[in-house]
Amino acid sequence: MEMDLHIHTNRYSGCSNINPVDALVKAAEVGLDAIALTEHGIRWSEESIEKLIKKSGVKNLIVFPGQEVACYSATGAFQGEFLVYGYPDSLGSNKSIEKLIPMVHSVDGVVIAAHPFKKNDTGDGFYGSGHRVAEYSIDGIEAQHPSYGDEERMFAAQILEKKKMAGIGCSDAHDVRSIGICRTIFKGQVKDVASLCIEIRECRLEAINLKEGGK
Repeated sequence: MEMDLHIHTNRYSGCSNINPVDALVKAAEVGLDAIALTEHGIRWSEESIEKLIKKSGVKNLIVFPGQEVACYSATGAFQGEFLVYGYPDSLGSNKSIEKLIPMVHSVDGVVIAAHPFKKNDTGDGFYGSGHRVAEYSIDGIEAQHPSYGDEERMFAAQILEKKKMAGIGCSDAHDVRSIGICRTIFKGQVKDVASLCIEIRECRLEAINLKEGGK
């Protein structure tokens, strides 16, 4: 099963220009079996997703509710952004990673570091958790991301080898044309959020980047 687990829409993410219906249509067009809608600190309800699927007319596409949470330490220092799957409520963006992880794990959800090695616009440091990601008891990282070059992919590979956790591929789409550029291939069947979280924890997956010839 091929999935893009990091997509923003203009329904809840002001930084995205993707109409939610267009997201589903594009995902089907590029051969995805499932996607996750990961708005900033906001989780789509199951009812809203059901209505969206019906409105889109797309068949045989699973749509998971996820969210992307920006975390800050007790002193206000930015700790990075994290993808959350399996938590039943919107989490906002005002928690520390130390608080977020046990909240999500208490309901058998998973926490993935979003683009930890995405470089800042200035070229100095990372817009993400960077090498600090190794300090967090999370379930995985984005190992393939459209912003990554060879060095960033190497950093991600080193973390995965050290921590023995899942490395997923995601588009982080804010424009419909980006959907599916990076994706995750799951080796087993994933039918719901619970099974998605299990497969991530068990690392039964592979991250690919179609932009880079499937690396």
